[in-house]
Amino acid sequence: MNEPKLILAAQRYEDAEEAREAAAEDLRAESAAALAHGTAEKQVAEITGIPLEDLRQL
Repeated sequence: MNEPKLILAAQRYEDAEEAREAAAEDLRAESAAALAHGTAEKQVAEITGIPLEDLRQL
């Protein structure tokens, strides 16, 4: 086992997961803002890939 490589891989994974979570939160916030400004739900769904049912919960 190469412990330094394993530690690095684990840290890279943790960093990537944190970045993904932050990006998802940004996407939800921007989607909610677009909806609040009158953008059609269907258009936001098409652009973001967020299902309409999920958009309606924002």
